[in-house]
Amino acid sequence: MSMIQWQGLGLAFPHKTCFSDFSGSLTWGERIAIVGDNGSGKSSLLRLLAGELAPSEGRIVRAPDLTVGYVAQVLSGDAALSGGQRVNQALSRALASSPDLLLLDEPSNHLDGDNRRAMLRMLRHFAGTLVLVTHDEAWMAQLCDTLWIVEDGRIAAFAGRYQDYLDERATRHAALL
Repeated sequence: MSMIQWQGLGLAFPHKTCFSDFSGSLTWGERIAIVGDNGSGKSSLLRLLAGELAPSEGRIVRAPDLTVGYVAQVLSGDAALSGGQRVNQALSRALASSPDLLLLDEPSNHLDGDNRRAMLRMLRHFAGTLVLVTHDEAWMAQLCDTLWIVEDGRIAAFAGRYQDYLDERATRHAALL
């Protein structure tokens, strides 16, 4: 059973179309990494799933009892706290509601080595569905078994690990040459 379903999802701003015609669903227990170039719409896609942003086209339907935890990439807060402390604080707040779906935007950006390892351990044991935007290949390798690739105004799903995706992409590129 799906926790979220969407049909014909698109997001455009006056200066740019991030993506269009994205249909799919999230089911319980999935582990997804959203990848793509900076500015491609990865963070905006997370905000759509979190219900913090409305799509330009299409519709999203959430299960009525769905609990979502969301940690944004840019965190404001107490100036006395480091970036890593703000990330840990935001994650603690997101987990306090025992979410079914945890949406994380570049969670490892401001963490030192010890906090990165601790958060990675915690996320490995998170029982719900995890969707994260990250450029951290080690996190993708250890946490995610599906990729959503945002590029050229479209979102493509890839079932497999990040290294599998890179290998397949290199094979396609070599075949084109």
